[in-house]
Amino acid sequence: MLNFITPELIVKAAGLVKQGKVYPLGEEMHADLPRAITPSRFGVQIITENDGYDRVTQPGQFDPKRQQGAASFTVMHNHVGTHLDTFAHIYRENALFNNMPPPKPAGTTHGDAASVQFMVGRGVLLDVAKYKGQDPLPAKYWITLEDLQNTAKAQNVEIRKGDILLIRTGWRKMWDQPGPDGRVDLAHRQYLQPQPGVGPDSLKFFNDMEIVALGADTAAVEWNFPIDPSYNKKAFDGFQGLPLHVDFIWSRGAYIIEIMNLDGLAKDQAYEFLFVVAPLLLRGGIGVPVNPIAIR
Repeated sequence: MLNFITPELIVKAAGLVKQGKVYPLGEEMHADLPRAITPSRFGVQIITENDGYDRVTQPGQFDPKRQQGAASFTVMHNHVGTHLDTFAHIYRENALFNNMPPPKPAGTTHGDAASVQFMVGRGVLLDVAKYKGQDPLPAKYWITLEDLQNTAKAQNVEIRKGDILLIRTGWRKMWDQPGPDGRVDLAHRQYLQPQPGVGPDSLKFFNDMEIVALGADTAAVEWNFPIDPSYNKKAFDGFQGLPLHVDFIWSRGAYIIEIMNLDGLAKDQAYEFLFVVAPLLLRGGIGVPVNPIAIR
């Protein structure tokens, strides 16, 4: 789908830059960053190297006036915090988008993070929470196509072919909500309620408009996450999966960006902008942490 963003569209998107103001759209990465908490999706672990030259020494062991330094390494799951879902994330019938081979336990090269060298184009923020007058949107709220179109109309912004759409629900503030006892909730139960999300009634519109990427401030962008197994989906012969993920990634070759920070854009009512993201060229990465930027 990235080929829908032509050089001409990039030039037009660059023309949206009038103020030179830059908005980082990624969440800070740390041990308790927003995520879908599972046994494998732990917080980012950043550890300072202790190889001799950069460790803290005892008095008299090293002259601090000479040189001091430090280095670190990171252990993390690729689908925590703000991240981009690659083509290798969702597949059916043992094939990725465009019939590419599925990922392997080691050595995945098709549809991985290294294949997403950059994404530059016109970004559009749809602040559905503001339009609906509920910030955040209620748990399990189905964001309809009508919601998206009415939000765009209220913001006086046009959704165009090849756009990168960002949906604000206000849900990111739920991560730090206290537990029932009023204390810090390490399980983040308020955040991990069924989240508001984009419903599958929007899929045809996204396809007709050649939407290249869809992002949101929730853990899955789409409705019904965490998944309710009793929900009977009609799309894809009832395939048990998130239909927007299947349609966007596997069927259309488009991208999903999850757990974004869209509050700065919303505060300034910045509804269209130049969108730029250059993911880590992580060979074999099924997902990849990103810090997209919006420039206006």
